[in-house]
Amino acid sequence: MFGIGMPEFILIAVVALIVFGPKKLPELAKSMGKAVREFKKATSELKETMQVDGDLAEVKQAFTELHSEVGKTIRQEADRPESPPAGAPAAPVPAAAPAAAAAPPVPPVDTAAEPSSEAKLAELKKAFDAWTAAKPAAAPEGGEPAPPAGSNPPETGKPA
Repeated sequence: MFGIGMPEFILIAVVALIVFGPKKLPELAKSMGKAVREFKKATSELKETMQVDGDLAEVKQAFTELHSEVGKTIRQEADRPESPPAGAPAAPVPAAAPAAAAAPPVPPVDTAAEPSSEAKLAELKKAFDAWTAAKPAAAPEGGEPAPPAGSNPPETGKPA
């Protein structure tokens, strides 16, 4: 302990006994023990605090790196021009509006590329009419639906 051997320790104990006396020496030893315990406790708390601070610094650095990587990715995505879907004609890029313009420019609509809502509705109606015309008749009383027109009835194994 502290590089003190047994002969040095005995010498220190004898000097303390002479200086403080036999009545005060036990009280002094008790207070020295408390002081050493408090010192060790404070040292361990300081070590824990330093370790927590170090861990927090590592976590903060990791969050900072993550934040910069996310920001970089977002900037790259924002800078990259959007590509049109495959097979779709490229939409013209609208010219920049002057700063004094009251409303933002409306991009031109390519009517040849996409049918109007009326045309879509008409196509849907035609498809529905064709589907209902080809729809089989209501089920007969036997519980099985009637086969579509022009098809052979399935073999059921029942004599006709």
